[in-house]
Amino acid sequence: MTKWNINIDALFTTIPAKSVNEAELIKVIPAANAGSAEICKLVKDNIGGTEVVSFLFQKRRFRYNLEKGCFTPLQYVLDTEPKPTLGYFQESRGLTSLAKVDDVQQHYGDNTFDIPVPTFVELFKEHAVAPFFVFQVFCVGLWLLDEYWYYSLFTLVMLVVFESTVVWQRQRTLTEFRGMSIKPYDIWVFRDNTWVEVSSEKLLPGDLVSINRTKDDSGVPCDILLVWGSAIVNEAMLSGESTPLLKDSIQLRPANDRIEPDGLDKNSFLYGGTKVLQITHPNAQAGQENGYQPLNGASAAPDNGALGIVIRTGFETSQGSLVRTMIYSTEPVSANNVEAFMFILFLLIFAIAASWYVWVEGVAQDRKRSKLLLDCVLIITSVVPPELPMELSLAVNTSLAALSRFAIFCTEPFRIPYAGRVDIACFDKTGTLTGEDLVVDGIAGLTLGQTGVPTDKYGAHTTVAKVTDVHDNTTLVLPLWHALVKLDEGEIVGDPMEKALGQNDTLTSKAGSAGRTGDNLLESVNIKRRFQFSSALKRQSTVAIVNILDKRLSKRSKATFVGVKGAPETISTMLVSTPPYYEETFKHFTRNGARVLALAYKFLSDTEIGQSRINNLKREEVESGLHFAGFLVLQCPLKDDAIKAVRMLNESSHRVVMITGDNPLTAVHVAKKVEIIDREVLILDAPEHDTSGTKVVWRSVDDKFSVDVDPSKPIDPSILAEKDLCVTGYALEKFRDQPGLLDLIRYTWVYSRVSPKQKEEILLAMNEAGYTTLMCGDGTNDVGALKQAHIGVALLNGTQEDLNKISEHFRNTKMKEIYEKQVQLMQRFNQPAPPVPVHIAHLYPPGANNPHYETAMLREAQKKIAAGTAPSDANGVPTITSPGAQALQQPDDTNLTPQQRKQKQASLAASSLADKLSASMMEGMDEDEPPTLKLGDASVAAPFTSKLANVIAIPNIIRQGRCTLVATIQMYKILALNCLISAYSLSVIYLDGIKFGDGQVTISGMLMSVCFFSISRAKAVEGLSKERPQPNIFNIYIMGSILGQFAIHIVTLIYISQYVYSIEPRKEKIDLEGEFEPSLLNSAIYLLQLIQQISTFSINYQGRPFRESIRENRAMYWGLVLTSGVALSCATEFIPELNTKLRLVPFEPGFRVRLTLTMILDYVGCWLVENILKTNFSDYKPKAIAVRRPDQLAAEEKRKQEEEEDKEKQKEAEKST
Repeated sequence: MTKWNINIDALFTTIPAKSVNEAELIKVIPAANAGSAEICKLVKDNIGGTEVVSFLFQKRRFRYNLEKGCFTPLQYVLDTEPKPTLGYFQESRGLTSLAKVDDVQQHYGDNTFDIPVPTFVELFKEHAVAPFFVFQVFCVGLWLLDEYWYYSLFTLVMLVVFESTVVWQRQRTLTEFRGMSIKPYDIWVFRDNTWVEVSSEKLLPGDLVSINRTKDDSGVPCDILLVWGSAIVNEAMLSGESTPLLKDSIQLRPANDRIEPDGLDKNSFLYGGTKVLQITHPNAQAGQENGYQPLNGASAAPDNGALGIVIRTGFETSQGSLVRTMIYSTEPVSANNVEAFMFILFLLIFAIAASWYVWVEGVAQDRKRSKLLLDCVLIITSVVPPELPMELSLAVNTSLAALSRFAIFCTEPFRIPYAGRVDIACFDKTGTLTGEDLVVDGIAGLTLGQTGVPTDKYGAHTTVAKVTDVHDNTTLVLPLWHALVKLDEGEIVGDPMEKALGQNDTLTSKAGSAGRTGDNLLESVNIKRRFQFSSALKRQSTVAIVNILDKRLSKRSKATFVGVKGAPETISTMLVSTPPYYEETFKHFTRNGARVLALAYKFLSDTEIGQSRINNLKREEVESGLHFAGFLVLQCPLKDDAIKAVRMLNESSHRVVMITGDNPLTAVHVAKKVEIIDREVLILDAPEHDTSGTKVVWRSVDDKFSVDVDPSKPIDPSILAEKDLCVTGYALEKFRDQPGLLDLIRYTWVYSRVSPKQKEEILLAMNEAGYTTLMCGDGTNDVGALKQAHIGVALLNGTQEDLNKISEHFRNTKMKEIYEKQVQLMQRFNQPAPPVPVHIAHLYPPGANNPHYETAMLREAQKKIAAGTAPSDANGVPTITSPGAQALQQPDDTNLTPQQRKQKQASLAASSLADKLSASMMEGMDEDEPPTLKLGDASVAAPFTSKLANVIAIPNIIRQGRCTLVATIQMYKILALNCLISAYSLSVIYLDGIKFGDGQVTISGMLMSVCFFSISRAKAVEGLSKERPQPNIFNIYIMGSILGQFAIHIVTLIYISQYVYSIEPRKEKIDLEGEFEPSLLNSAIYLLQLIQQISTFSINYQGRPFRESIRENRAMYWGLVLTSGVALSCATEFIPELNTKLRLVPFEPGFRVRLTLTMILDYVGCWLVENILKTNFSDYKPKAIAVRRPDQLAAEEKRKQEEEEDKEKQKEAEKST
């Protein structure tokens, strides 16, 4: 028992200590779904003359804080409040003495990922003392005492096999986690005022390190803050995003500003495990005036790398946090503990009543007390269904395996059932509903202030100029504000929007500078200072030296130029003067769904020129006194499956909401296109031209309608009922803590211009209002919201082709491992190695043992040609130049001798069987196993990660959530009925002398095992229904169905036993200790209970509209049909030999008819109870927030009817052709 419960362990194995100093152990209880509680050993160290008490829990070190009087995780520099100033990091020279190094080493320990993998036996011992396993073995022992040998041993074998499978899976997962650790390598560190090379495992917080691209592409060893230089990093191993990112140092940030790890300085952190693709620092091009020294005065590193300060190490890094989540959030999934406990208490009432009946009757008949006690214990134990945890694990693992086939991975499996309860599905816009590939329309607004140009009825200038046709100042702005970088390999990486512009503008960037060619007036651009884009500030700016050629005078001139991009409403406040119709023009394009960015510029004065002066410029100085340079207009095409996915959610009782940082007009346009909204929209925002920052108004999309709003008063009910609402971040802030906030949450469809922090607050408000929420966004900007939602889904930007390559590599690796083991086995028995399978023949050299080499090489060459990576001539026609390559295309047997040809044919024949076996093995590999998570599969941002950018991932997750939830509810029903019938059988029926043969019990036990296994493997249906699964067990439908079916079973059992007594009078003295002897009563009750078990599974099976129907679940369907056939065949004596095998007595003709009718009536009665209660009392309705209006329902029916008519027309057209 001490292994089952931490409190019992503490009670019996420890003595409470009066103080921390006296204590040797500590009891640690983690948050829900974050691993198991432990009793940890307290470690007492002497650090710097002070005794420090600490313990290690889930790979984290906790230390006793004397001031707070409690244990806290290790404190790092960024954990302090207020946060340190940037100057603290900019001027840091690392650990300046060896004594300091020793102190920090003692405090934080090594920078290691220590994930021990226990042996199979060690893990099995741990599982073998788990409460449910011990309870199951205990039940097996009771059945053995009752002399049911076959049944007991069969059950025991099943238990051991299942637990062994779970242990093996866990061992494989831990092995995979161990492989996540970063291999140590040497790195340059500035310690004791000199550069030394140390192992990356010895890095300490506060170290000043040199960062470079390592030869073997090892990851960044820990979390590091860039203080000098810049880096291009691939964070796919951490966030899942494969797009490389440009990281800038904090070198030029104001020293007195406090660091903002989640704000302005987020882009200066290199996270552990991510890959550095390229490093650049200001002195990369020696002798150039843009070179400048680090503020800390440290000398250049021997490897000429960028400089950074170590922030976190080991399991405290971002990667360490992700790995800990993977390890400790994957505990076995259980149902609602309170609900399960109450349910078992409910069943216990019946068990105690049955046990009391057995005891009273047994004592009255002077039965042996030990045997009576065994019978009572058997009844009590029958109430706790030992299969429950096993079935829940099977259901969740089936869902995990199904999701992995859609390239969706989950780090917190306990959340899967929540997906079946989702009320509100929230989506980010950019990169989630719309694609990453943006299309540049051109530059608008260049004609503002001019007359005689095309305008619309509101005065907006609708002319859009090509990017290549714009005037000089706009030409200067365009190359400046992008952060595209060309890698050493030649690939251009960066923001998709900027890459879209780069394709039009021939932008290139390398080593911190940028240039543009093809314009007679602009020769080059040299970027000196870049202020990164910020979601909070909604703008980005760049300072650069531009070299201009005056073609008329043939003169070159140099100027210091500032280019700014940002949200039009933000940029307008920074302009010297705002052109007329500025707002009307950008709103014209945003109303039509375009993404619009305002461009602005200015030339710096002579006093601001000079590298040292530029480096000291504040952002506020740079981004003021600007001149308008046009609007950049980009189109954001919807993803191919966005409309389909949102429509599925709309039509399946979900509320779909958009939460975006984009312009409200653009957001509303996209929301209409994807069918989130379908009525007239009112936008809650600040009034136009208002600078007070206090007023809020409702206004229409076309600005014709506007009405003031008082946030302290309730919202007009007519607006809530008749309009679709869009709320901006500004208005949301005004409604904070106001009575109308809850109404806004309930009735708003689109949130726009919201910051990442506000996204998080919106999800939190929805959760507090009692809704189950889902948030879908990217893995970078939406982290807070993704973590607040019950179901957070990070959509990554992978393609199916990428996944196919990964899958093929995985399969080849697995097959290679299998083949190598076969070779080793053959060598052990001195046998020749088997032929190389055709699937991996290209991985081995040609030879007699590799008969498929030529075929495999030809296959690989064809793949490369199809992918466009094969060699080709000037016309793009694939060419094969070498004779060896030509031989691969046309294998020639003409030069082989008859003996060689015969050997080749024999080798091919010998390898055929191996190939087929390998192929079939690979086909079924991991088909239904839960996937083993790898870094890159999961994202730190969310518990669910879709490697594909498809929006359809959301309906897929909800489908699997509903499937798992339905499986859980139906398991409760089936197990409850089985337990109640068992309690009656072990009490009343047992005292009547009714026994079953060991073979009979074994057959019924095998039936239950097959049915349970088949139930958990039922697949989710393709679509989503309007009906929703039952949210819990305790409702009239579920409880009424259980009790109603149980009552019918009891009535039929009593009836058939009484009828038997009318034929065969009851014995005066029943020998309960005697051996099993076939009798009419035993035979009739056995067959009736067999049909009751069949009805329990078939009637309570929950199929469509959530999962495949019982007919589609082939294994279960035919298993039930076969068992029903056996039961009815035995009842009618259709096959007398079968009755003999099952040790059933012969039946009279009249008895056969009555028994068969009773069995049929039992089934039909239970079916009626289930369906009547389901029809009248089941709660399948969605919450009010997700209910569709009558006109929406009518529109859905009309659309579906039109789709059906189109299909019919298409069929007729196909027939006619």
